[in-house]
Amino acid sequence: MSLKSKEITALLAVLALTGAGSVSAETPVYMLKGITVTANRQAERLQDVPANVQVVTEKDIQKRNVQNTAQAVAMVTGVSASQSVEGTVNLRGYNSKNILVLVDGQPMNTAWDGDVDWNMIPVENIRKIEVVSGGQSALYGGRAVGGVINIMTKTQKQDGLHGSATVSYGSNATVNQGYALNGKKDKVSFGAFYNSHITNGWKDYYATASHSTKTPKGVVSGYETDAQGNPVIGSRGKKYVMSENYGFTMGYDFNDDQRLTYKFTRANYDWKYKDSESYERKEDGSASWNGTLHGTNGSKYTYSPSSFLGTRGWRSYNMHSLTYNDQKNKIHAHIGMTDYFKDGYITPDKTVNPAKDFDGKGKKTSYPSKSWNMDLNKRWALGAHNLLAGVSYGQDKFNETISSVTDWKSWNSSGTVDQKAGGKDKYWSLYAQDKWNFAPKWTAYIGGRYDHYRKYGGYDSKIYAGKEDLSSGKSYEKFSPKLSLDYAANRDTNFYLSYGKSFNTPILYQLFRYSNFMGRNIYPNKDLEPETTDTWELGMKQKIGSKTDIHADVFYAKTKDYIRLNDSDEKHEFYENAGDAKTHGFEISLNQHHSDAWTSYINYTWQTGKVEGEKNYDIPRHLLHLGTTYSKNPWTVNLDGMFISDRTEAGEESGHFKARDAYFLMNLSTNYQFNKNFGLQFAVNNLFDREYYDEDISNNHYYIGDGRTYTLTARYSF
Repeated sequence: MSLKSKEITALLAVLALTGAGSVSAETPVYMLKGITVTANRQAERLQDVPANVQVVTEKDIQKRNVQNTAQAVAMVTGVSASQSVEGTVNLRGYNSKNILVLVDGQPMNTAWDGDVDWNMIPVENIRKIEVVSGGQSALYGGRAVGGVINIMTKTQKQDGLHGSATVSYGSNATVNQGYALNGKKDKVSFGAFYNSHITNGWKDYYATASHSTKTPKGVVSGYETDAQGNPVIGSRGKKYVMSENYGFTMGYDFNDDQRLTYKFTRANYDWKYKDSESYERKEDGSASWNGTLHGTNGSKYTYSPSSFLGTRGWRSYNMHSLTYNDQKNKIHAHIGMTDYFKDGYITPDKTVNPAKDFDGKGKKTSYPSKSWNMDLNKRWALGAHNLLAGVSYGQDKFNETISSVTDWKSWNSSGTVDQKAGGKDKYWSLYAQDKWNFAPKWTAYIGGRYDHYRKYGGYDSKIYAGKEDLSSGKSYEKFSPKLSLDYAANRDTNFYLSYGKSFNTPILYQLFRYSNFMGRNIYPNKDLEPETTDTWELGMKQKIGSKTDIHADVFYAKTKDYIRLNDSDEKHEFYENAGDAKTHGFEISLNQHHSDAWTSYINYTWQTGKVEGEKNYDIPRHLLHLGTTYSKNPWTVNLDGMFISDRTEAGEESGHFKARDAYFLMNLSTNYQFNKNFGLQFAVNNLFDREYYDEDISNNHYYIGDGRTYTLTARYSF
């Protein structure tokens, strides 16, 4: 799909502005300067770390019209984030199920499906995000195959009382609010926050008629179609999303080096569609909600009231995080729990009544889950060696209940239980790493992690009752080594080579849960093996004077025992270890500091992947991020652009609903700071009103790309 001429003109204009590089001191998200604590579990200069590590700060988030945490990392090299309300993240071709996401040290990947609810992480409460690309299982264990995204929230460090308030209103009746109050008195610090995001107007999903499998496929004359050739017959209407987060922080400083911090977060997330539309008409001109369309070759496409409705979903979790830091003795300890006590959705029955606002029965799927984790590590400085050693423990569980309910619009609707399923896993691990300065310009990182993983306690009342024992446990042992070399040619130039082995355990629902989706029988496989991935990376980091930062790397990853759904037989689909999967590519980023007021950036990723020799369409071949920032008190103007290449599968047509189009978007934000306490921002997203279609890969949700939108934001702090 080609870009519009005006978009190409704008792209060339921004490229011209970037000169030899990308963003710099004004926007440290894209800088090689700075400190990271995530890559090697210790504070190091980004320049010296043998990996692609990037940092997003609170100031970076505030400069842009960021609606959720996925968008906060959307401009980082190698990252593509969906433009939907939910937001999903892909890093080097891996989705959230293969990226370890931490908030204050607590893993956010759900026990149910390994995914991350980016909309439920309070973006206004973020202090810093560190993104480490590439396999990191040697220090972080499973899930850290594509990398680690470490999100750190705000903590009061100075005495006194401080607060902030952020309110915004924008297109699609979108309202954002964020309030925080933080204080510190001597050794005690405290804080509380509340954030909410409500949007109610984006028509993001077309309704389509379903092909009758008893007839051959054909074409229905006079209808627009989706990417699979199904006729478009209406719309689900406006999508309503409500996301809110609130919580508190308590901290105690034993002395200048030792600190204990407890953080609690409660998050709620609801979604539904309103005001469904049917393009079909009866003879009297009224809307038709039931019918059959006839096409060529004797094909038939049917629709019912439920064809125009989406699911209604509810999700809530409590997160607890307790952290102890001892800078003097170099000890770090963390204990945490994430409890998704409400998680699920209700789908409407085909018999819902359009004349009564689509009231009727439905099918409720509830899958609460809970995760616990503990980590303890210590560092020692021994001459040329800096040693790190630690131990981790964790466990997960989920319980699913599927019920036929009398009211599909209410979570508390009564009904009859049709199926129950569930399962558990747990692990313990030992890890160690040596940072060894074995020569004046050479540093080696040698480490590894031993994981003992056990899955057990599985059950499914629908399919396996009395037929197969899912409860019997099975254990695995994995060792994940890591070796990296860094050569510092000088203080401003580094070359590095890295190898690491990562692993990813099967997701609990793949092991223990049967499902029927639109007539497809999907079976679990309790004998799934963990995936193992070998990753190689060769990179270079260079500063040219005080104006330009450059980073370039090439990467290659090979996964064995890759887990995927075998859908060759719709009557008996199942999860299997399919064989090998490969990804490879290169990344380059340039950051330019033109002057004290003007900075620019550009980064590009080329990547591709295959599963058992077949193209992996989930991986975008080309990713381009670029932009420029002008900041001179009281004005800050930021222009960002993003291009992602087409990912539509073979046999499907781009430019139609349910395609994954190529598109280039530009966003503009203008900030005016009246004084040190109060500022306004006006932002325009999708500046050129680009039309496109895409999909959230993690949850398989297709959506219509939103057009040009506007947002006005006010911020006050004291």
